[in-house]
Amino acid sequence: MNNTLPIDFKDERGRKVFKAVIKNLPVGVEVYLIAGSVRNAIDKYYHSNRKLFQRDYDQIVTKGSDKYLSYLIDLGFYEGRIQRPTQKVLIKSFVGNKDIRDFANNLVFDINIMDGTEAIDNLKKHVGLKLNGNAISIRDIFSSDWQDKLVSLPGALSSIENKQLKLNNEGYKYQAANLFSVIRFVHNGYAPPSKEELTLLMRELPRVEDDRYLKNVQKVFDYVGGEDNARKICREIGLDIDIFDKKAVMNKVSQATN
Repeated sequence: MNNTLPIDFKDERGRKVFKAVIKNLPVGVEVYLIAGSVRNAIDKYYHSNRKLFQRDYDQIVTKGSDKYLSYLIDLGFYEGRIQRPTQKVLIKSFVGNKDIRDFANNLVFDINIMDGTEAIDNLKKHVGLKLNGNAISIRDIFSSDWQDKLVSLPGALSSIENKQLKLNNEGYKYQAANLFSVIRFVHNGYAPPSKEELTLLMRELPRVEDDRYLKNVQKVFDYVGGEDNARKICREIGLDIDIFDKKAVMNKVSQATN
């Protein structure tokens, strides 16, 4: 088996850009790949899954963020729609246009500015489900010993290997919409969290803003092949409330906490 971390780069163009970024990465810059691209690569390593279309590459910069951002601009990246103090989206076009909707011909870096922190601390505080609790320095993604380079929460790798969803108790409240992610992962063959953990996730749903709630619901429907399939998954994992109706969830949570 090829021991290089099997990250999907859409095509060879994306791989070349990543290698160019890594080749001359400025000294003093510390950048980690996190979230979906790392999780999918590890899943693929364990289970030889089909290639997944990677829309973007989430990253955290723990040192030298200003230097890193300037470096990417010099390499031809341009700014995407999201530009916040702690989050920058930079895009590299393969075809010379600046259409942010053209995911097929763009490489998208979703960069979280975390200077002065440690990668493991970010995972502890911000990851809701353990399978997302892995990070790797972008300097190491083409290394043959990538497994030794991973920064992982306890239980993160076994969650992927065993396809068992588990809560990260320290960080699950950071993202209130984690339960919608559970439905998508179950659709992909993961066993659901325990009943107790599902209840904890449901109690967080009322914190999701109304417009984002609707977007998450539609994302689930699109991902699993429609509303009927989504509701079937909910029944199979034992959810006794219509999580696609925010008012119903709010009533349920209110009754449970009174």
